[in-house]
Amino acid sequence: MNRRTARTQERTARRDSLLVLLSRAQRERALSPAEGALLRAHVEAEMVEGDRFRREAGGQQAAVRRLHQRLDAAEQAIVEAERRAEQAEQALAEAQR
Repeated sequence: MNRRTARTQERTARRDSLLVLLSRAQRERALSPAEGALLRAHVEAEMVEGDRFRREAGGQQAAVRRLHQRLDAAEQAIVEAERRAEQAEQALAEAQR
């Protein structure tokens, strides 16, 4: 089993457990100390994972912004090269007259 599959299975088990614990708490059944500790551990794990995903998403957004800047610069360079080529063609046409 690879790491990704293992993480997915851990997350699924944790979320299933969270749903059971939350259902018990919702029915106004007091959680045992062990269940309370498990609930806290699962919620903290979800928070850590959520924070990690947000950081990764922020990094990906920054990378996309950099790529957009590079693309804009490349498009500007193409426009400038086309303008210069047109000027060169005009200068050549005038020189040949």
